[in-house]
Amino acid sequence: MVDGIYQITFRGAADWGMGILLLKDGKITGADVAGALYDGNYSDKGDNIAIKITLTVPPGVTLVMGTPPQSKEYSFDFEFSLSKKAVESRETVLLHLPPGPVNVIFNQLRKL
Repeated sequence: MVDGIYQITFRGAADWGMGILLLKDGKITGADVAGALYDGNYSDKGDNIAIKITLTVPPGVTLVMGTPPQSKEYSFDFEFSLSKKAVESRETVLLHLPPGPVNVIFNQLRKL
């Protein structure tokens, strides 16, 4: 159930966005509509998926949490446990990222 292509829809205090993640063989690669890049890894933990991601933000991008645009690219790391049930039922998941909280809906578009 874990390997696949996922749509992410997310909302922060200031805005919302969408992106896509590819989970394959323990690796995560993705991007969102603002141009932010997602790179990381995951492991299947039974009812949950343990996820570690580095989010790379290009210059000039305002984050949905309201973080103002920066003149240079920057990155931050975060990790969380995602319930497989939340993915299957498209539940909103609250993630506490370094810049602030974000509500995310994970939707598996295709299994690999």
